[in-house]
Amino acid sequence: QRRQFPHGIPECGADALRMALCSYNVHGDDLRLDVGTVLSYRHFCNKIWNALKFVLKALGMGFVPHHPEELVPQRPMERWVLSRLAQAVGEYGRRMETLEVHGALAAAHHFWLRSFCDVYLVGDLIYL
Repeated sequence: QRRQFPHGIPECGADALRMALCSYNVHGDDLRLDVGTVLSYRHFCNKIWNALKFVLKALGMGFVPHHPEELVPQRPMERWVLSRLAQAVGEYGRRMETLEVHGALAAAHHFWLRSFCDVYLVGDLIYL
């Protein structure tokens, strides 16, 4: 560890540690925790924080959410991201029913990074 982290292991936080532990497909009593995995989830938690700050700022102070049944996506990008969210929720549910926590986390992680942040938010920036 000293060669990989000569200045010590950086602080990552409890959420990153929890996510890293949930990401492993463990079938026994032993777990080899990789510090790099914890650091990766630290960056993921930071991305969640920054995306939420961006969305809340874009919505403004007077934003009042609609009831989910009243929402009608107007643009193709909105329909696309909601379809991706529905797929991720379905995968998440299937994985949790079979107690595959690592797979459920992977479904949520993939949606957030690859669909919501990388495509939907970046696509909305183009149209602002």
